[in-house]
Amino acid sequence: MITTLLLLVFTTSVVIGKEQSSTMFSSNIDVSDNCKTAVQRLTALQATQPQLLAHYWDSWGKPSDSILTGHTTFLGYYDECINLKNTELGDMSYCLYAMAMDMNIIQSTSESPDGVCHTSDCPTQVNTSTKFNVRVGVCYPSACSASEFALVLSKMNITNIISMTTDPFSGTTNSVNIKVHSVSDSPAFCPVTDVEYDTGAVAVIVVCVVLVGLVVLGTTLDVVLWQFSSPKVAPDVVEESEKLLLGKDNIKENKICLKPIVVPYKYIKNKSEQPAMKDFFWHFLLAFSLYKTIPSLLMRQRPSALKALGAMKIFSNFAIVALHLFYITLVLFLDTSHNSYLLDLMKRIELQPMINVTFAVECFFVVSATLSSYLTLKDMEKFKKFRFVYFYLNRFFRLSPMFYLFTLIAYKLSARFGQGPLWYSLDAETCVNSWWYNVLYITNIKKILDICILVTWHVAVEMQLFLFSPVFILLLYRSELVGLIAVGAAMIGATAAVGYAAATNGYRAAILYNPDVLQQISYLHCQTFYRINSYLTGIVLGYILYKKYNLANLPIAKWLKQSMYMLLWMVAIVLCTVTVLAPYFEYSFAYHYSNFENTVILMFSGLAWSIGIAIIIYICNTGYGGMVNSFLSWPGWEPLVKLTYGVALCHEMVIFFIVGTLQSGLKYTDTVFAMLLVFTMVLSYSVSAVAAICVELPISKIVSLCFKLAGIEARSK
Repeated sequence: MITTLLLLVFTTSVVIGKEQSSTMFSSNIDVSDNCKTAVQRLTALQATQPQLLAHYWDSWGKPSDSILTGHTTFLGYYDECINLKNTELGDMSYCLYAMAMDMNIIQSTSESPDGVCHTSDCPTQVNTSTKFNVRVGVCYPSACSASEFALVLSKMNITNIISMTTDPFSGTTNSVNIKVHSVSDSPAFCPVTDVEYDTGAVAVIVVCVVLVGLVVLGTTLDVVLWQFSSPKVAPDVVEESEKLLLGKDNIKENKICLKPIVVPYKYIKNKSEQPAMKDFFWHFLLAFSLYKTIPSLLMRQRPSALKALGAMKIFSNFAIVALHLFYITLVLFLDTSHNSYLLDLMKRIELQPMINVTFAVECFFVVSATLSSYLTLKDMEKFKKFRFVYFYLNRFFRLSPMFYLFTLIAYKLSARFGQGPLWYSLDAETCVNSWWYNVLYITNIKKILDICILVTWHVAVEMQLFLFSPVFILLLYRSELVGLIAVGAAMIGATAAVGYAAATNGYRAAILYNPDVLQQISYLHCQTFYRINSYLTGIVLGYILYKKYNLANLPIAKWLKQSMYMLLWMVAIVLCTVTVLAPYFEYSFAYHYSNFENTVILMFSGLAWSIGIAIIIYICNTGYGGMVNSFLSWPGWEPLVKLTYGVALCHEMVIFFIVGTLQSGLKYTDTVFAMLLVFTMVLSYSVSAVAAICVELPISKIVSLCFKLAGIEARSK
């Protein structure tokens, strides 16, 4: 009943303003004749089809609760608007319009005998008046352009009474009245609709269909060979994938025991044989077989000497996805200039690891550099040289297929994934001019909102750091002292560069206090020099693990060794905690860091965090990790570790899909955010799994096969 009353009040007040439509069109509103006719036909429905008109007004967004805390986006009902095309109203469009509103709290005192306040005999007093900006979902005839209907809105008398209460004892009536006093000249946002499939989109679809077809064909071929090939007895050498298929009970020390197992020839592996070029086509197809990709996805392939790395990547990935979802929902649904609610969130200590999640990216760089350094040093030990061609080609083919595929999908298909009041593909616009930055791995030189797949700047930074990493790895391998001096000099230079950029541009440790937060993200946090320290920390850690430097081997008492490891734990915890909570003091205690303090924090926080993470990894790999190591090294993390790269590439599109297809407004609460986060993670990992099975793992096998054909031996694991 209350909803109906509010709808009628809202509808009546707007229609009153439109009864003068002919006069407004002739004198004040410069719109097309088709637009005039459509709006006049809409107005005439009040007399002929009031129910249809009620549906039209019902689809509009309307002010509700929590306005003063910043919840100022009112979507209305998108589907109800679009479905009006099946009525005599014809095609309808939907846009969000920015409106400036006044909220007046009006108090009326009744003096009449019946205790009811009548306008003629009750004095009225306006107690308060508050101005605020909102975004309202508006349904309008498609005959009008979005800018034309903005002119129509500016002439409407839009008033909404959102609450009315009467004190039964005193007869005092309080009403909250909202009135629009101005409308923006153009809509704040219009969702993307009816995107046509151009040649590029069709080509990307064809590529995706071909990849799926190869999976089906490879799996079918695998099944056929299994069923109809002549069986042979499995030899002594059985690879890990075959162990999984044959069963652990039938394998002991790489030899068949208990009874002979007969398997098709395709499962017989002789590591001394090189694949023949004439069989390349069959190997190529079988690389896409689910019987090969799924076991590769599920099995542990991480070097046994390195522990805890995978779980750190998973948790860092989780924090990054949570942060992006957090900020996107705030920007879309919350007036971020309305600080009362936003600052309350910033003051919550439990949210600091997510708000200051830039350190999670540092963890990615530490882990990546550690693996690269460790495996490269092992490779050099085996082959007595640095294999430059293999080093760079292996990395390129590891990252590029997935990166390029998601770039194509973002560019040509992302705008076609769905529809809704907030449906928008940032990538479809930015990729038009910046897709080739992705191809060259230089996306981080552009401003963050101009990047094709804006969350993938770290892929470019990592590739750039990887290109120069052999300099430090070779120096450490040839001379430990010279290598450490080179690393130290590079760290000093990078730290000085960060300090100069922070001091001259006024960058803030509490980044949300920066009026131009996007500038700081673009020109500091996304730049290679800002991440050098974390990457070099990982290179040094990889070298330490390769050399097997272990405090446990020192000729000192056991209690002293344990004390040293306890001290390392304390240092790691302090470094990580201080770096994460440094901005918290500014958010929570209204203490504003000076430019010097901000500069110092930005200069050393990334390095401090990286060292803390490196210490934890080192402890876990030297036997003193305890329960932490058991948790971080749990084999069950391995499948998720292999999907983190795909999640990093696709989660932005997943978030825009989820948020863009919401049909009604969203108010931020911890429960709502948690549900959205779980759904985002599940969908992102699902997309990543499909991409890994169809692209990443098959191409990895094909590249390994090509290396073998070229006589290039893979590096040791």
